[in-house]
Amino acid sequence: MPPPAAVVEETTELLDHQKAKDAFKARSQARGQLKKLADEARTRGYRATDKPEDFVAVRFRARADRDVEPTGPTRGAPVRAVEFEIVGQSLSKDGSQGAIATATIRAGNNELTYDLLLEAPGGRFGEAREFTVVNDQVVPAHSWWSAWIGCLRNRCASTCLNSLVTCAGTWAAYYWCVVAACGGCVGKCTACASCDCSWWCRWAAGCCDA
Repeated sequence: MPPPAAVVEETTELLDHQKAKDAFKARSQARGQLKKLADEARTRGYRATDKPEDFVAVRFRARADRDVEPTGPTRGAPVRAVEFEIVGQSLSKDGSQGAIATATIRAGNNELTYDLLLEAPGGRFGEAREFTVVNDQVVPAHSWWSAWIGCLRNRCASTCLNSLVTCAGTWAAYYWCVVAACGGCVGKCTACASCDCSWWCRWAAGCCDA
């Protein structure tokens, strides 16, 4: 049996605030789920602004040294590169922080997109609650955020772990603060949380189910 494919190129791109804002606006116009989550956030009393610093966008790309083939009974065309993107907007409400974000990971003909609403009561991100849209209804979820936090705790350097509890501010500020402490590991964990352990992306992002 040949050895598994190895990652030979890996990049994480942090978009500036204005580009992040433009990307989020474009995704919001294209995805009805984001509008539903925005409506839910307003119902919960959250407010959003158009300030560029309230937006965040990250892109992660990886390339393998050979084709990655489907595993087990799974069928599909081989892949050699994967691309991930997350864009989001911060929300606020009387000291509590929130965010609406959309994450997409793709490789070849394969693609997964996940939209989420986060609530951090009192700005406590360690207690964040996650919601998504299922069958046109906003429902509680326990997937992306918990997978992201778990990946950071398990894979990133111990020097960055304090940032998960010490970073504060808006969701965008919190994310950038964690990036500053944890470096490129954040990009890979952000992709991992979106991959859902699928064969076509776990070779690059890893598997970190919540």
